[in-house]
Amino acid sequence: MTVTLSVVFAASTFTPTPASAASCTEFHKARTNDSWSRIAARYGMSLSKLLSLNSAKTSSMILVGAQICTSNKPVLVIPETQYKRKEIVAIIREIWPDEYEENALFVANRESNMNPNVVGGVNDCCIGLYQIYYSVHSSWLTNIGVTEPQQLLDPRVNTQAAYALFKRNGNSWKPWWTKSWRP
Repeated sequence: MTVTLSVVFAASTFTPTPASAASCTEFHKARTNDSWSRIAARYGMSLSKLLSLNSAKTSSMILVGAQICTSNKPVLVIPETQYKRKEIVAIIREIWPDEYEENALFVANRESNMNPNVVGGVNDCCIGLYQIYYSVHSSWLTNIGVTEPQQLLDPRVNTQAAYALFKRNGNSWKPWWTKSWRP
């Protein structure tokens, strides 16, 4: 009697899963010849950041069609509430001391045209009336209760953050200086 022994090898494949799928906000659909380093370079991020976002290692195989997390940057949802210009002016005048009001109005007008829903700058870095750069200032913004970039779309919160930034800079308008404007 002859016994035939069949051995089946199952290839172990890895489909990247973000560390927290709910926190991933941007994806790349894997293509032929993609590698972790090529994807990182394509999205202008470090290899370690890409691997961390995907709970992966450099040896982890990428399957064509797999969804690779490329960002966990929060997505800002523009509020439906529309403010009239006079409401914005009233908020600014309420929060800023009298001696700084006119410059505060000028800066808000220049930065956002008094529109609290503006998100601009490189990679949408800057938020709201005063175009607060959330990722740069997030560490101290928590001290005034701002824990999410979305909060800066509220004109009152943004104005309070701008005034706090002004005070942190020694009552200076330096965060908003331009070549043509320095009060």
